[in-house]
Amino acid sequence: MDIIASGWSNKSGTSVRNCACGTWKQHWLNYSGKSWPSSCSVSNCNSAPSLGAHIRNPNVTGENIVPMCDSCNKLTSTFNLKGGVTLVNANTSETCGK
Repeated sequence: MDIIASGWSNKSGTSVRNCACGTWKQHWLNYSGKSWPSSCSVSNCNSAPSLGAHIRNPNVTGENIVPMCDSCNKLTSTFNLKGGVTLVNANTSETCGK
């Protein structure tokens, strides 16, 4: 699936959310079918991702998880994703909470 690269934002207030995977990083690993990447999902950031971040886009239904560094996870403005980033559904009722 081609993803929309621009217009993403962090979803605030998600640090208290839990999922059956233990962490959102593990959630992304469990449902992406991929290895943890060496760089953050945000365009023009080459830092190592440390967590699975909740992101949203007005043109995409629901919230998604992507690998992100701590610094980019604190962005309050919109940002672009790198090409080839794998989005994982953050809705646990459709994933690990079934």
